[in-house]
Amino acid sequence: MSALRPPQLYRQARKGWVCQSCLRRSLEASRRGFTAVARNGARLDQYRLKTLPLQRSNRAANIKAFASSSRSHAAPSRKPILPDGPARTRFAPSPTGHLHIGGLRTALFSYLLARRTAGQFLLRIEDTDQRRLVPGAEQRLLDDLRWSGVEWDEGPVVGGPHGPYKQSERNDIYQHHARELLDSEAAYRCFCTPQTAGQGTAAYVTSGCYQDCASLPLEQAQEKAEKKDPFTVRLRLPSPHEAKKRVYPDLIYGKITPLKRSPTAVAASASAAAAEGGDSGGIDAADTILVKSDGTPTYHFANVVDDHLMKITHVIRGTEWMASTPLHYDLYHAFGWKPPAFAHVGLLVDENKAKLSKRNSDLALDITSMRDELGVLPQTLVNFLTLLGWSNPTRDDVMDLKELIQNFDLKFTKGNTMVRTEKLWYLQKHHVARLCQGVLNGEPGSHESLLAVAKSVASEVTATYPSFEKSLASEYEARSTEARKISTTTIPNLNIRAQFLGRPSHGLGDTSPRLTLYCYNLLQADSKSYQTATQYVTRNRYFFHFDPAEVPPVPETYGKEKTIPRQQIESLTDKFLTFDFARLASDPSGEARTALLEGNKPGKSQALLPPWFEIDAMRIHAALDAVVEGDKEVKNAMMKFLRMKLAYGLPGPSIGVVMAVLGWRESCRRIGVQVVEGEEEEEEGGVRGWEGVLKPVE
Repeated sequence: MSALRPPQLYRQARKGWVCQSCLRRSLEASRRGFTAVARNGARLDQYRLKTLPLQRSNRAANIKAFASSSRSHAAPSRKPILPDGPARTRFAPSPTGHLHIGGLRTALFSYLLARRTAGQFLLRIEDTDQRRLVPGAEQRLLDDLRWSGVEWDEGPVVGGPHGPYKQSERNDIYQHHARELLDSEAAYRCFCTPQTAGQGTAAYVTSGCYQDCASLPLEQAQEKAEKKDPFTVRLRLPSPHEAKKRVYPDLIYGKITPLKRSPTAVAASASAAAAEGGDSGGIDAADTILVKSDGTPTYHFANVVDDHLMKITHVIRGTEWMASTPLHYDLYHAFGWKPPAFAHVGLLVDENKAKLSKRNSDLALDITSMRDELGVLPQTLVNFLTLLGWSNPTRDDVMDLKELIQNFDLKFTKGNTMVRTEKLWYLQKHHVARLCQGVLNGEPGSHESLLAVAKSVASEVTATYPSFEKSLASEYEARSTEARKISTTTIPNLNIRAQFLGRPSHGLGDTSPRLTLYCYNLLQADSKSYQTATQYVTRNRYFFHFDPAEVPPVPETYGKEKTIPRQQIESLTDKFLTFDFARLASDPSGEARTALLEGNKPGKSQALLPPWFEIDAMRIHAALDAVVEGDKEVKNAMMKFLRMKLAYGLPGPSIGVVMAVLGWRESCRRIGVQVVEGEEEEEEGGVRGWEGVLKPVE
């Protein structure tokens, strides 16, 4: 007989030692408690939906949870990496075409750093290469930045104390600083012309400067220049001893090592540059041209001069510029200026780790296409691009511009960043849900933004289902006629009834087409699935078009715990659709309906009220409960049957919301129930169906 083992002991914080069995019982009890809390929470939600109709419905609560989950978990998990004082940053694009998503990402990083540190963000147009400029590109660039929410403190249009902010207007400034370098002998005039070697048409120079122009005395070089001999201005190579002492720091990669090129690479690069009177690429400082023979500055020279004069403290740019960074540091050293802090972020690549291009990407690469062709929201695109290469310190990726400013810092990932479209559409869903929640909350700007999305959906509906708008107009004309029939009191009462029955115009004004307002309501009803207008219309096609051939076969029986024959479900459905909602014994929507109607009066806010289709959905579910006499399994079977008949069995909003948006007449038509109108409904001030108003509104 083996000896009894002593029990294993575990130490718990603030509880001392406890044996293994006691610890296990404690953990099981905590799990049961957690489960009970979750279960009771679900019951509480159901109780609120039934007993507190003036509060937002469960669907609205779900929207809020879906749309704002990031806001409740946005506390940073690490200490931010930020400069000690305000950062002064810039974005310096060339107007040579459409703004690339990589360019906007760079602008966002610079903008967010400036805003996070209470600094300034500058916009500068680098247009020294006039041959590459595209007409209209500059204005489009400004429009794209503003559409994205990126506003500059200094730059084109807004001006500033360090202008002009276009390089083509700053040539006198560059000439002045070029003379400074010549006078200090940090630069020299080079009178070499392109030299060819070998056969064929390919020309290349054997050296950046093959006549040793750097050794010319300053007076002699000045004399040649006064004789109009063409020359370029080159940066003088530092001595080997001096070069070894120089350090080229980077905020992300530490120290940058200057690249060394073979003589063949030097010659090829210098040839191409010299043939254009331009820059050799900036990797080898000895061959770097600062001012071309026509007197215009090269990119590197103008860039450094402008950054210094505009007091830029931080430069964030792509890693493709890392090879040029030692040259820029050498230029700062030549002038005796303090350089800004450099941070080089990785390039954007596709899933094959190749640089993004139109040939290997299923993603639009410019802002115009993102906005106009894909319908990406500005807050979605800003959120998406900021996450590419930035180390988000929070646990949630869904952030608007304000939240990005609050959390942004200089913690970037090293290496290139893979772009995946799945993340873009994930963020799009959440930002549309946030807009819907903002409309419910009455947040400024949410209505206009959601209405813009609704317009894009309406355009897609018109293109896909051209006849729907006409049928929609007929439906709501019938509702308005019904409102006039049941109105037995004053003209204001008629207007209130017409607004409620004639929705979706309720609460949105008469300036937008009815189809747009219908789509606006649908977005609120199905707020968690929007990616693009095309995708959304395809997903919700049963709201715009009904084809009986798409309805799936109806099962002969329903139910799990008991068998419910199809004939019983069909009979109950007929009873439900012909149910007299005007005499509903207990209408959970009554108080909310009254409040919504009274909310039309001046001075009253509807921000905390559920939308009209939620109010109708309350009545629909109350009527379903009455028809099935509280039998939950029969009710579930009916809802499955109704979803198959009305929505092809496809996922989407609750069946109550589906029926509310479709309307009573359309629901009857799809199921095959004849709409019957009688005099009794008119006399009682109500209508058959869930869309009626129970009593006159005083």
